[in-house]
Amino acid sequence: MLLNPLTLHLPKTRLEAARLYKELEDSKVLAGGTFLLNSMKLLKTKGTKTARNVLSLAKVEDLKGVTFQGDTLTIKAMTRINDLLASPLPDGHLKILHTVCKNISTNPIRNMATVGGNLTCRYTWTEMGAVMIALDAKMHFLGPDGKEDIIAPEDFFKNAARSEKLFTHVTIKTQGVARTAYRRVKKTVHVDIPLLAICVKTEIKDKKWYNTRIGINNGSAFAQRDPVLEEFLNKSSSSPDLGKEALNHLTNTIYDTRSSDYKQHMFRVSLKSAIEEISQKGTL
Repeated sequence: MLLNPLTLHLPKTRLEAARLYKELEDSKVLAGGTFLLNSMKLLKTKGTKTARNVLSLAKVEDLKGVTFQGDTLTIKAMTRINDLLASPLPDGHLKILHTVCKNISTNPIRNMATVGGNLTCRYTWTEMGAVMIALDAKMHFLGPDGKEDIIAPEDFFKNAARSEKLFTHVTIKTQGVARTAYRRVKKTVHVDIPLLAICVKTEIKDKKWYNTRIGINNGSAFAQRDPVLEEFLNKSSSSPDLGKEALNHLTNTIYDTRSSDYKQHMFRVSLKSAIEEISQKGTL
């Protein structure tokens, strides 16, 4: 038997799922399954105890889908990565989500893995955290009483990606003049998980940068912002040398702690390239 004995729970509504999430002891949430099932199999082979209860969200239809109304994009937790990739997105900076999806692992994995699983699995190297921080998204969590908490992604990750409520969806507002760039470096040729990922979002008017947000995934800690770099860019104007100058204004501990020389180098190459991409468009 590949897994230890467990009880599988299959709620059909968001509220039922939220109640079970609160009530069940020694439990794990099953979204796409690509993280959880592999983890439980590995723990069993090591003789380690695994969860007695698994809460599957597969039957909760109102946790699936992508919608765009007014100025708000809503991505529900059980939306598969390939479904988000195939979803039409409004013109502008939100299309960076298609780029991120294309970079996540392989097509078979993208057909199973979900946006919610990627955000809440508690692996520090997953891709969606950095881009949601950069896009100033809001994460929505539902309690057993039907009350909702809305949390910024950076605050969720500062709390070690934990919540007592069930993650249901993420919302992102459109910003007509925003520009984005995304960079991802995979760990090895043979292991297609990110060594690092970077998402830069800013608004530009008369070549001047403002409302800049930098989402960083360093693989060693949960996704976070770089406030030093954001402050520098918000005082800057697009120019051919902006990417190079920006490398002198980093929160170095984000990039250098527990990093090899190669990783530190690739962080700087990636940041410079992302900033130059936006800066070049901002001079047109």
